[in-house]
Amino acid sequence: MKKKNIISEKLFRLNPGHQLLLLALPFLLYVQTFSYDFTYHDDDIIVISNATTLQHFNLQKIFFTDAWMMNKKIELYRPWQTLTYAVDYFFTGTKATAYHIHNVLIFCLGIQLLYFLLLGFRLEERTSFLLSLVYSVHFLFAHTVSWIPARGDLYLFAFSIASLLSFYAWLKKNKIIHLFLSALFYFCALLSKESAMVLLPVIYITAFLMWDLEVKKIKNYLLLSVGVVFTGIYLWMRSQSIYDTNNIFTWSGFIYNLPVLPEEVFKFFVPLFFSVMPAYSMVVTLLGVSVIILLALLTYLLRKKVNLKIILLGAVLFILPVFPSIIYKPTFTGFAYDYLDHRMFFPGIGLLLIAYSLIIPLVQHKFSINYLYAFITIQMFITFVNTQNYADYKSFYDNATTTNPNSGLAWENYGSSLARNNNYPEAFKKFYRALEVVKNKTEIRTKLGDSYYTLKDFPKMFEQCRAMIKEDPTYAKGYYLIALYYSDNKKYDSAMKYVNTAVFKNSNNADAYFYRALIEQRTDQVDSAIKDFGKTILLNKEYAYAYFQRGVLLGNQNQFKEALLDFENYVKLNPNDAGGYFYRGQSYCLNGNTDDGCEDLHTAAKMGVKEAQTKIDYWCK
Repeated sequence: MKKKNIISEKLFRLNPGHQLLLLALPFLLYVQTFSYDFTYHDDDIIVISNATTLQHFNLQKIFFTDAWMMNKKIELYRPWQTLTYAVDYFFTGTKATAYHIHNVLIFCLGIQLLYFLLLGFRLEERTSFLLSLVYSVHFLFAHTVSWIPARGDLYLFAFSIASLLSFYAWLKKNKIIHLFLSALFYFCALLSKESAMVLLPVIYITAFLMWDLEVKKIKNYLLLSVGVVFTGIYLWMRSQSIYDTNNIFTWSGFIYNLPVLPEEVFKFFVPLFFSVMPAYSMVVTLLGVSVIILLALLTYLLRKKVNLKIILLGAVLFILPVFPSIIYKPTFTGFAYDYLDHRMFFPGIGLLLIAYSLIIPLVQHKFSINYLYAFITIQMFITFVNTQNYADYKSFYDNATTTNPNSGLAWENYGSSLARNNNYPEAFKKFYRALEVVKNKTEIRTKLGDSYYTLKDFPKMFEQCRAMIKEDPTYAKGYYLIALYYSDNKKYDSAMKYVNTAVFKNSNNADAYFYRALIEQRTDQVDSAIKDFGKTILLNKEYAYAYFQRGVLLGNQNQFKEALLDFENYVKLNPNDAGGYFYRGQSYCLNGNTDDGCEDLHTAAKMGVKEAQTKIDYWCK
């Protein structure tokens, strides 16, 4: 009983000056990110491409779509993260400012919670403060704070610690509110990131090792019971939102990802090899293995001087939260990157505890606090510099292509970003570098072909199209770009020959019919175009642009009811395109429903469609 009272006193005997510094220091360290842009690696898809969903705070979309707010397109489910982006959108829209501020604030909150957790682990107040301070400036977490899509890890950290502390309070005070809060925070952690699935065993192991959990008391397992129910609800919600993921959890993926452990251990202790898109390196893996062996050896040699419970807890807190990343092998592994360092924010607590436990007996009374402050200052400088790799897409992809030159995704995305900003000479350099490192070159050649078509460099466009067709004779885009060239030059027979060939090569390819319909639309073959758009939809009911294009043709033929159905489907599939609201609004009005029509037209106007105001003036008096 005495031991528990000591813990309780320490938990509430806080130093306001230490708390203030733990807020101020990380805030000042990362305040530079407030002026940062998007990196155009996932953040553009999440925020810019989903502006309408975020603007309208569409809870159905937020909680029942994947992490990109798409309908079962990717395997990640992060609704809490998405919800917070909707909050950010309210303040700065598609400007990155609010999203970066939000990340910094949640990081500062997480450091405060870490401070409380260390106190709960029976560490002295000053020790808890200093360890939290070291953690707040750690160079590895520049990834977590500076990259907007790492929001899930920030909230995973905060909610996981909040759940741990609430369970501790439940054990101490036996009040049902604390049990409820622990379960609620666990559920929120699940909604933040999938790896929270390991949190229940983490909580119980922590309670057993550090908080004298009485294993025979049935009431102590109430959290487990409630947690299982919340887990079931979460898994059901997730199953409604993402596609089947059975093929990404494999033994081969587990073996492939094992280097995550030594590489992250090495990076945690040595501030080297900073990469925004890292790949496995034999050098880093071997260095990490060496560090792990050293830690194990020190633990054995100092076994009589160290707190073995804290070291065991540190191992659990590191290995369990990292485990989901090890068993998860996405399809882009190798083509893009092998792992991401921002995932270390929560597991890093385990390594922090191990380091503390082993360092204290080694330095004993020879250690001066000034050494620690010097170490913190150096870490701050390194972190400050590394954070700048997230300032914009150029900084981001410069680092990615330098540190991981075999990342096809890094070169491709860099080229796409440059092309989007009309910097085609530099974009071509990146695209051709991507061709050198990727196996499947079709997507890169498509971007090259599109760019050359835009620049009217048709000989080089033909070169890329022929290469696409040679690599994959059924790839419709290669035929379509050539058909566009002939259509522009009014050689319609030649244009139709190429899109017909695409259909002939693969009559089950929705793209082939869609591209043929576009050429038919250009050549005023309206009935044929409507028919081919219909075939496209028959082959792929989620082919959004086929609904849109067919809706336009049907509307032009005064088939307003049929056109309205197509535009309704289009907006459902692509809710972030202003054109969908513009045309659906007109279709509603033409079908006599001016209330819904005017609402859509106003939405289109807010999204930047200038022509919408003219329609509003006509229909919405």
